[in-house]
Amino acid sequence: MGQSRPLPEVMADILVQEGAILEKRNDGSLEFLISSSLSRTLGISEHGILSFSHHPSKEGAIAASYDSEVFKTIEKVFSGKGKMTGAVYPAALPNIDKVSKWIPEKVFLSNATFRLQKVEHQTVTYVLVFFKYVALSDEKREGIFSLLVNTRNFSTTFPEDNSIGLLADLKEPERVAPVIGPETLKAIQAGVSAASFVIKENFIPFIKSFERRLHRDITRVFEYYETLKLETQRAFQKKVLSEKDTGEEPGAIEETRKLLSGKLDAIEGEKAWKIQDLVSKYALNVRIEPICAIDIETQTPVFWIDIKRRLLSKLFPLTYNPFFKRIDPLPCEACFYPRGGYSVCDEKLHILCASCFLKCHDCGRQYCPLCYRSGCPRCNKKKF
Repeated sequence: MGQSRPLPEVMADILVQEGAILEKRNDGSLEFLISSSLSRTLGISEHGILSFSHHPSKEGAIAASYDSEVFKTIEKVFSGKGKMTGAVYPAALPNIDKVSKWIPEKVFLSNATFRLQKVEHQTVTYVLVFFKYVALSDEKREGIFSLLVNTRNFSTTFPEDNSIGLLADLKEPERVAPVIGPETLKAIQAGVSAASFVIKENFIPFIKSFERRLHRDITRVFEYYETLKLETQRAFQKKVLSEKDTGEEPGAIEETRKLLSGKLDAIEGEKAWKIQDLVSKYALNVRIEPICAIDIETQTPVFWIDIKRRLLSKLFPLTYNPFFKRIDPLPCEACFYPRGGYSVCDEKLHILCASCFLKCHDCGRQYCPLCYRSGCPRCNKKKF
C-alpha cells in the first residue's frame, strides 16, 4: 500500500502550518500552544495536550483520534481553501532513446501485439489523491494513504516513501483552474477503485488474524454447548432410570423425554445465537473516502503504442513518470489496480488484468466486464 503517515505527524504538520508551537512527549502525545483564533476554530484551549489514544491516559488530555471532535473540526482550518488544489512539477526531460528501449521490457500483453508508433512531449496532469480509511471489527484500524493517478491513461502508482519528496518539489501554478475538469474527476474515481483493492490486500494479515480468533472462539462456544448437552442428557437419563425403578407410569417417562428434547433444542438454539453473535462481532466493516487531492501539471514524454488484436488496433498513450523516473505501468481499464498479467478484449481492445478478464463459470469463455456488464454474452444469449 502507499505510504500511510501516522495521525500525530499529520496533525503536527497542520498545526505547525497554522503557527502552533509543539512538543512531542514520551507517550506519543503532543503538548501544544496555539493562537486564540485557532483555539476558537478547533474549540479547544490555547494550551494543552493532544492524545492520540482512544483512551487518554493523562487527565485533562484532549482526545485527537480519527473519531474525536478535534479531528472532525480540523477541516475548519481549511475552510475557504478547498479540498483540492493545483501545482506544477518542473521535470527534466529524459533520454528518449533510452526510455524507448524500456517499453518492450515493461509492457507485455498475453493475447495481443504492439509497436511504438510515435513519441510526443506533452503537458500531462497527475492527481495525487489522499484517502482516509477506517476498518471496524473487534478492534479498530485507521489511517491515511495516497495514490498518484495519471489523467492521460489512468495508470495508478503508489508514492510510498517518495511522496514527501514529491510534495517538497511542487511549485504553485501561474493560474488556478476555475473548475475541476472531467479528466480529474475520472482520475479520482479510478483512484477510489484502486484504493479499495489496496485496502483489501493491506488487510489480508489482519483478516487472517481475526479469522483465527473467530475460529478459536467458535470452537470454544461449540465445545461448551456440546458439553452442556451431554451433561443434560446424562441428568435426564438418570431421572428416567429413577422413574422406572420407582414404577412411574409410562406417560410420566414420555413427558420427561419431551422435556429433555425441549431442553436440548433450547441449548442448540442458544449455541447458534452465540456463534452468530461472534460472526457479527468479527465482521469487518471498511470505509474509504478521498479527503483531498492535488492536480499536478508536468511536462513529460508520451509514447503512443499501437495495440493490435486480430483485425483491430488502437493507439494507447504510455507515459514516462517524471516523479519516479520510470514508465507508468499499464492500467487495468476495469479495476485500475492491475493484479497479474495483461490481456486485451476482442470487442474494444480494453486492457484488462488477469483478475478482471473474467472466465464464465458455466461455459469457460473469457469475456470483458466493460463490454458485457451483465455477464457472459454466450450464456446470456442462450437464455433468450
